[in-house]
Amino acid sequence: MPTDPAPTPAASERPRRVAVAGVVPQEAAGPGAEAEDLLVRRARVLRDAGVEVVWAGSGLRAEQVAAIAVAEDVAGVEVAPPEMTGDVAAALAAVEARDIEVVAVDRRG
Repeated sequence: MPTDPAPTPAASERPRRVAVAGVVPQEAAGPGAEAEDLLVRRARVLRDAGVEVVWAGSGLRAEQVAAIAVAEDVAGVEVAPPEMTGDVAAALAAVEARDIEVVAVDRRG
């Protein structure tokens, strides 16, 4: 007799899923090395705390981050630089994903 697959853990039992992304304004060419290092450090801190991290990458537009967040079904997005959080929140609102939390990653990582 075949065995049943393992049950899917309840939402409260699953680790929180968070995307980490470097966002650039429309006119910018891309993030600097400092921003990339900050994002990597933050992703590691989250991972070590038991959070499931979705590495979105850097050099993304706010709309791209929103699309990734929705596709990956994350609970939150951590964004660098901090001044881009409003743009990401607006992009999430535009795709009716206002329930996804947007947090700035700062130098303390």
